[in-house]
Amino acid sequence: MSASRRTDISLAAIVLCGGKSLRMGEDKASVRLGSETLLQRCCRLISCFADPVVVVAAPAQELPELDDVINVVRDDYPGEGPLGGLLTGLRHVGETVNNEECPVWVASCDTPFVNAGVVQTMVSGLGDFDAVAVRHGDQINPHSAVYRTGVAETVEKVVSRGERRATAIFEYLSLKTVDSSVLREFDPLLSFLWNINTVEDLECAKARLGEKHVDPRSC
Repeated sequence: MSASRRTDISLAAIVLCGGKSLRMGEDKASVRLGSETLLQRCCRLISCFADPVVVVAAPAQELPELDDVINVVRDDYPGEGPLGGLLTGLRHVGETVNNEECPVWVASCDTPFVNAGVVQTMVSGLGDFDAVAVRHGDQINPHSAVYRTGVAETVEKVVSRGERRATAIFEYLSLKTVDSSVLREFDPLLSFLWNINTVEDLECAKARLGEKHVDPRSC
């Protein structure tokens, strides 16, 4: 085992940014929100509480400039959906840390309102589970979720079967769900669940930051 591996990790993070951004019409990683791109903002917020932070990008994807502490890796399964990106990221984290129990916060680059209180609450609830995810209504969110580094082997098996649904992994893991209502204590609008998929979504995010005269409660 490599002597360069770190053993002091309490929380790592993976940021997925290699999607096709079809509804946005341009690469969401480079879309600007305020003075930053969505990817830059997401990485900055996450790096306040996680280390290492691993960005998983498509092989030829051009990325905005990122802080030196951010690790960029290229998706080993391009075009195979978010599970391939998750597997790539988990493998890279596994090469960095010497602890299969290490929790990993997984987010997509189009979630610009990461909330540290939400993350800490979910990580603290991991216990003996493989993963912790948010249940919002009748849906369980596979991103903005916590996974153990050691689930990479399970993700690999699912990916090898040709599965592309991000939620498919939950069928093979011991999963704890946290109802979104519990997390309103830290994020009353549940903004951490917002995905910027369209131009309209971006306008709502700008309103949330006070850049536009739009009531974010209407978004």
